[in-house]
Amino acid sequence: MSLEDLYSEIILDYARNPRFQGEIPDATIKEDGKNLSCGDEITLYLKVDNGIVKDAKFSGHGCIVSQSSAALLCEAIEGKTLEEAKEILEEVEKMAQGEEFNEEIVGNVAVYSEISKFPLRVKCFTLAWHTLENSIEELKD
Repeated sequence: MSLEDLYSEIILDYARNPRFQGEIPDATIKEDGKNLSCGDEITLYLKVDNGIVKDAKFSGHGCIVSQSSAALLCEAIEGKTLEEAKEILEEVEKMAQGEEFNEEIVGNVAVYSEISKFPLRVKCFTLAWHTLENSIEELKD
């Protein structure tokens, strides 16, 4: 697989047609994430009500991998309970590490199923997911 294959039409579509970008003024949580090695930055906004992610958006800048991954994250967790979001997160982390993962749980995020073969891009891909993990931990406190 080449790097060009990684930038599949689906990933490029997320870059060309940004979804889930913006802020949620009354967000339950606002969490910043930074990838110091390449400069990618995102802020994840979650509106959580009764343990359900009612709205998810992000802002920031970075490469196509970090930005499309953030959009896929928002798509994957919107309407889910925090427990379901955590389950998705756990499966995505397995996928990013090249381990077996449940494709049904990760849904469209599976377009990145080969990301582990590109070690320099894994940090870009996981930035949003680590930010989600920090958000969930913060909501528990």
